[in-house]
Amino acid sequence: MNQLGIIIFMFFVGSLIALQGSVNSALGKYLDHPLHAAIVSFSIGIIVLLMASVLLKAGLPNPSKVFAAPKTILIGGALGAVFVTSVILSVPKVGVANVVMAALCGQIILSILLDHFGAFGTEVRSIDLKRIIGASLVIIGVVLVSLPKSPS
Repeated sequence: MNQLGIIIFMFFVGSLIALQGSVNSALGKYLDHPLHAAIVSFSIGIIVLLMASVLLKAGLPNPSKVFAAPKTILIGGALGAVFVTSVILSVPKVGVANVVMAALCGQIILSILLDHFGAFGTEVRSIDLKRIIGASLVIIGVVLVSLPKSPS
């Protein structure tokens, strides 16, 4: 898949974040605790990943490689748990759009910094005026969309 195809694909996959927030928030209400929703969500996720691993004949990770990996690159699951639980707690209080918009602002800023420094072995993509302007426009849009409706 070329770069444009990947970007279009990620546009649609990114929309699932809003759906995930809504569904997990409803599950948290239904199960009477947001942590229960996160546990169920991650459990279903691991089942889906195991099925995909079998269907794609990828196998399971080598345990010795996992235990030998630098600890800094093993935090993804913990970061995901914090994110999912935070979304479950926040959606009922401020709504899906505001949660996703705030998360998007944080993702934009941190992703530009991670690219700039080539964090975790990624290709370095230096911060330049074009990237700052582009990110700023997205952040301004995010802020405008999340502002409360003005009284009529």
